[in-house]
Amino acid sequence: MIRVMIVDDQRILLEGLLHLFEKTGKIEVVKILQLSEVAEVAAQVLQPDIILMDICMEGRTSGIEVTRRIKKALPRQKIIIMTGFADVHFVEMAREAGADSFIYKESSAADFVDTMERTLKGEHLFPNVKERTTFGLHHARLTQRELDILRLVCRNKSYQEIADTLHISRSTVSFHVSNMLAKTGHKNLVGLAVEAAEKGYAANTDK
Repeated sequence: MIRVMIVDDQRILLEGLLHLFEKTGKIEVVKILQLSEVAEVAAQVLQPDIILMDICMEGRTSGIEVTRRIKKALPRQKIIIMTGFADVHFVEMAREAGADSFIYKESSAADFVDTMERTLKGEHLFPNVKERTTFGLHHARLTQRELDILRLVCRNKSYQEIADTLHISRSTVSFHVSNMLAKTGHKNLVGLAVEAAEKGYAANTDK
């Protein structure tokens, strides 16, 4: 029996996962947490075999940051990041945070069990996502520089703060923002930032 702790704030998803796992007879859910801030303490107390960690959580702390903290405190703890968004950015973030594997929420119970079992054996399973997320009605793909700027916008940085962080001029930041709006079809930066935040680009990736 695989002892699993689930960290996710979506009640409907949690109910679905529990239903799937009960049918397998191979998974025991030892704890469900809807607040990511308490996950580190719970992991230390419960010592589950696997933590299933949602990448986008309500509140102050993202699943990525919690994963990084748990891995620092408990290097041997196995963590599988899960998400409902097919975005290469999420996969990259999960790897950088030290997650052991990555799975999509729509996966079958058999896929979850297989991923858990193989992860416990020491494998690292990550999807091969080749294309970056698109934005806006035009399904535009943004350049790496534009994505860097957009992440900082999502973190409420001013144009000058973005310029200082990326070592570029403020006018260059403004140029990239205008270009992003033109490519995506968004009428203003707020709309684009909201879409980006929903896709995980507001997560703090600082180490």
